[in-house]
Amino acid sequence: MNSTRLLPVDKVIHRASMYRNACGFDAFVRESTSQIVLRTGTVGAIELPSELGHRVIAALTWPGPVIVHTDTPHPVVTILTGPVPNHLRHGVNFAALTAAGAVLLPDGDEVVLPSPRDPARRWLPHEPLDPYRPTAEVVVTTISDCW
Repeated sequence: MNSTRLLPVDKVIHRASMYRNACGFDAFVRESTSQIVLRTGTVGAIELPSELGHRVIAALTWPGPVIVHTDTPHPVVTILTGPVPNHLRHGVNFAALTAAGAVLLPDGDEVVLPSPRDPARRWLPHEPLDPYRPTAEVVVTTISDCW
């Protein structure tokens, strides 16, 4: 019986491929660090302080992909959304998000996704298996309601 064993790098490449194929993420592996990276644009990303993030996640009917980062002095969560419309990046919405400590990542920014070699990032409550993401508008409204 011949069993195939995946090397650590193979596991990272396999996971990045799964993110692209099953979730529709524009993900790639950064060779220098073996990190799986998502460039924002077709996928939006909102970073929140961990405490507020957990309240928002609990308030959303279906939060979609959420990343917990534990490698910072103040843990944060990143909620992946559909594309972020420009009107959310300005005015009242932007001011409310800023006051709550939330950040709408600009298009083209990079989000490091959880990978087999990165214990500091994990999916909450579990790894996404499909392309579902809540709209940015729903998440921003929920942040305002929870703050």
